[in-house]
Amino acid sequence: MTYQDLMEAIAEKIAGQFPERMIYRDFCPTDFQRPSFYLYVTQADYEDANLGLVEWHFSAELTLFAATDAYDIQSTEALRRDQLTVLSLFGGPAIQVGDRFIGLTVQGTAPGPGEAYVVFSSRWLDVRPGMEAGETAPPMKQIEMNWK
Repeated sequence: MTYQDLMEAIAEKIAGQFPERMIYRDFCPTDFQRPSFYLYVTQADYEDANLGLVEWHFSAELTLFAATDAYDIQSTEALRRDQLTVLSLFGGPAIQVGDRFIGLTVQGTAPGPGEAYVVFSSRWLDVRPGMEAGETAPPMKQIEMNWK
């Protein structure tokens, strides 16, 4: 599983609740539609867990853009409702990504002018990139030990 797979699962869940809204991914144009969403990765890295596994660290942010009226005034209440709806979509402890269930934490942060935010974060273990499932590392051919 890749972090892109997780992003796709998050986007699909949001699109299912808000089918009429555009979800911008990775970049948001200056002339974006309102109301809409902007979903982007803020962290995707891994560290060694053992010889064959890595622990992925992932976080992404969803920016919610409110609709505006003829005077470019937006509704903070509508933003808060949309933010709560998105938070409720991810109320379970895990999200299905393919045949796996990955723990996902969601947090709503304070809205700004015309925008609200939801932060997603997750950690999971996976096969080391470049290794196939079930593949083992080659045995050591030489070992050096220094005793003191």
